[in-house]
Amino acid sequence: MAIFQLLTGLGFLLPEGKGQLALVMTGMYLFSVAYSPGEGPVPFLYSAESMPLYVRDVGMSMATALLWFFNFLLAVTFPKFQDAFHNTGAFGYYAAWCVVGWFLILLFVPETKDLTLEQLDARFSISSKSHAKYALKQCIYVIRRYVFRRQRVKRPVIDLPPQEYDYGHKEADHPRKISFDSDEKMPGGLN
Repeated sequence: MAIFQLLTGLGFLLPEGKGQLALVMTGMYLFSVAYSPGEGPVPFLYSAESMPLYVRDVGMSMATALLWFFNFLLAVTFPKFQDAFHNTGAFGYYAAWCVVGWFLILLFVPETKDLTLEQLDARFSISSKSHAKYALKQCIYVIRRYVFRRQRVKRPVIDLPPQEYDYGHKEADHPRKISFDSDEKMPGGLN
């Protein structure tokens, strides 16, 4: 998304005409294509998946209100950024925030895809520091596996502290290791 915002912003540096219009419209269109199925619905899906049932209605209303507040903030501040930084600077500013947001999501937002409510409890019991370390290892794994095409790279796992579950079973005092792949079983028979 940041690349497409930069493309849009750089389009304004061209002399006015069909070339500028084509580049700006292409950048805006590609941004919409990337945003709509990607980051657009994430606040709704993530907050719906991650909140317990007894607070989901209140949590979803708060998440939606926060999303619309930031949409309002963006709409109010964009004309001021256009005046201060011109079109190229305004789009560059928001592109920089897309990059910052990507790193923040990578380091601090746990994956919740295909996890049951019990698995989500285990997932959110992990400290932010442990998750950030796991996310960086996961990023290195993806680069080694899919960019450099190394077939024998081990997928990283995350350490979980011992946990007592509702049925009274306490696990051993050693930490658990979980990969959080949807096809793997959770320790303690939570699947």
